[in-house]
Amino acid sequence: MDNVERHDNWLQDGEQMARNIWWAGLGVYGRSLQEGQAIEGRTSELFESLVEEGRQVEGRTRETIQQQVASTNRRVEQRVQALFGRMSGIDPNRVEQMNHKIDKLTEMVEKLASK
Repeated sequence: MDNVERHDNWLQDGEQMARNIWWAGLGVYGRSLQEGQAIEGRTSELFESLVEEGRQVEGRTRETIQQQVASTNRRVEQRVQALFGRMSGIDPNRVEQMNHKIDKLTEMVEKLASK
């Protein structure tokens, strides 16, 4: 083999090497696009599942907060009534009993008036 043939072989090998490098680069690019699309699909699915879970957590949280607010309101109401009773000297139970008696008397008066 003479120098010309070796030079031609080396040139052909160099061209083939450059072509292989180019193809490898294109292969990496293509694979990264495919994997990116696959990840994008998984990312969207993950995002949607997180949104759904967030909705559920928000619902449970709202229920818990509403229950706590209602409980707190009841306790505050009880304390206010107790404070009112102590300051006024009026027993809330006696007031309730009197209201009940007044309601009964009202019913009886209405019955008598309708006769």
